[in-house]
Amino acid sequence: MSGPTRLRWRERWRHLHLWLGLSLGTLLALLGLSGSVLVFYTELDAAFNPALNWQTSDGRVQHWEPVLQALQRAHPERERGWRIELPPGGAGIVTARYLKPVERSGEFFAPLVVSVHPSTHQVLASRYWGDFAMTWLYDLHYSLLAGESGRTVVGVAGLIGLVSLASGVVLWWPRSASQWRQAWRFKAGAASARRTWDQHRLGGIYGLVLLALLTLTGVVLALPQWVDPLLAPWTAPAVSPRPHSTPPADGSSRRLTVDQALAAAQARFPQATIRWVDTPDGPTGTYRMRMQQPGEPSARFPRTLVWIDAYSGQVLAEQDARRHSRVDTVMAWVHPLHNGEAFGLAGRITAVLAGLVLPLLWVTGLMRWRDRRRGSAAAAVRRTLQATAH
Repeated sequence: MSGPTRLRWRERWRHLHLWLGLSLGTLLALLGLSGSVLVFYTELDAAFNPALNWQTSDGRVQHWEPVLQALQRAHPERERGWRIELPPGGAGIVTARYLKPVERSGEFFAPLVVSVHPSTHQVLASRYWGDFAMTWLYDLHYSLLAGESGRTVVGVAGLIGLVSLASGVVLWWPRSASQWRQAWRFKAGAASARRTWDQHRLGGIYGLVLLALLTLTGVVLALPQWVDPLLAPWTAPAVSPRPHSTPPADGSSRRLTVDQALAAAQARFPQATIRWVDTPDGPTGTYRMRMQQPGEPSARFPRTLVWIDAYSGQVLAEQDARRHSRVDTVMAWVHPLHNGEAFGLAGRITAVLAGLVLPLLWVTGLMRWRDRRRGSAAAAVRRTLQATAH
């Protein structure tokens, strides 16, 4: 490619990068900042609500049936099943969700979230998702508070963000071999405008891999209606038809306790840790366990599922994450990579820092644009003065 042609293409990339930044920079910065906060959203929610902050003196859950009974006593009008999150080893405040309260029907996602003390079984809080700070922020990050359409906007913005990252790499790319070393460094003793430019280009290039990973996984999470059909030929089908419990022929309606159902699921996967249990939804409802087997990257949302008959304890169906396809295995990494959970505390802290790079790029990009506009305006004034002088 000849010199003039190369310069023209570089100028086109610069204009693309500029207008993508000006049009979407604020949204991407907001997503990055909110995402950084949400990496620790459960811990922050407990910090904002001291009653939900578990201490050793609070004890552990010894039996899970009393937890369900506490939920049913506190909300006797809720006749459907509960989704209960099991803190590791029972050491923590128990959080349960009633997924579709009638008073929030029609909303995108607004379960009733109930917190229960692990040993006294006292209900500490009953709140609707979206009505308290961290879940409101979660909805802002995930769907811009606009439900399905907002989630699509977030996903499309992520796709455009990937194009912006690519254009930034093109603009950063050194024009000659002699410029490679300087391309990775700040220029010592530079003027303010050059320091801003260095902060922008080096923030982007050093954060490139993490930013691309966060953005790509965010796109996959935000656009399941686009991604899932594309991957369907290579992924395990959902369990269908939905398993149902068989009530006893003698008319007895006594179901297994939660602890008995947990024991049945644990016997099926002895090495797994049960993270969630869905209690029966009506007379033919089942227990459904979400379990983490060794090697699954997400501790909070693993992909091994077991359905248990609520009366006999029989395993009705299962999805074994160890037997999933390679595509399913890759998809299992999407969420824990997005929030850093896959690599423990170090991974979560890295995700926080990566998310903060987006507002840094937005601010320094605006400052760079301002400096260039000022430079262009000053040059125009000088040309005018020179023309007048002659």
